[in-house]
Amino acid sequence: MLPRPSPHRAFGAVRLAVTAFLAVHVFISAWIVATVEGAYTEGKPAPTEVHSLVAIDKDQTMIDVEIKKATSFLVYTVIRDGDASVPINESGEQDAPKANNDSEPAPSESTQAEQERAWLDIGRHSVMGALVVLVLSEALMLTGMRWRHHVRTLAFLTTLVAFSVVFPACYMLELGGGGADDETATNTPGAELETVSFVHTNSSSDVSLVWLGLQLDADYSGYDLGLVEPENRTAVVAAVPEPGSEDASSFIAFESTFQIQLGKNLDSLLVLPLMWYLMPATAGRKPSDEHAPMEAE
Repeated sequence: MLPRPSPHRAFGAVRLAVTAFLAVHVFISAWIVATVEGAYTEGKPAPTEVHSLVAIDKDQTMIDVEIKKATSFLVYTVIRDGDASVPINESGEQDAPKANNDSEPAPSESTQAEQERAWLDIGRHSVMGALVVLVLSEALMLTGMRWRHHVRTLAFLTTLVAFSVVFPACYMLELGGGGADDETATNTPGAELETVSFVHTNSSSDVSLVWLGLQLDADYSGYDLGLVEPENRTAVVAAVPEPGSEDASSFIAFESTFQIQLGKNLDSLLVLPLMWYLMPATAGRKPSDEHAPMEAE
């Protein structure tokens, strides 16, 4: 391993410039990127594909939804009976709609929008504050403060936590009240279909780690009653259709991959500890140690 360079006062200006550059670079990039890749693998809608992208930066949430090979899905939505469904409660009766309560007026659209933005605003402010403190902590290294290197380390760890824990948590909390992914789901083929319209369903999922994020692979399949003749629906609900029968053509399978990652530029912050090692700061001195040799911190 190469020996650590000797400290030099000029290193301080270089470290501060690099820290400020990386902070601005990260600040203007996307902080969270979520992608959804889905495809109908069997049934009438196949081989329709869905590609969704959600990118969140310092100002806004950008959503892009692309549907490929959509002809089969459009035909599927036209020919299926959207009113076909089965009860979802144990009593075998569908839940009655709730009565409107005039004494509790629904919140206005502006109020709902403010509530939806609240968590993401908190997350954005925490990240911006952490980046400012990180730059200021490097500027503090130019002074003779005794514990300045500990302050810098704490600021660096706080920035990592803000990006990797606080902001993603605020994003998930924002989704709980309705947000970007709700809009994505609304634009996803099949999102308007009632789940009670499918019987004999099977689903599976698997979560894995990816660089700076998580990936969820999910499969879903079942028999769509909207594709079954009304007189045959009771039989389909009671038992799985025989392979090759007319009712068996109502089988539909869908595969999807959901991936959520921190912005690809955020890993550039990991350069800072390496820079600290290659460009060490000089140790603080007391007035009586004016002629003592410089030591690295």
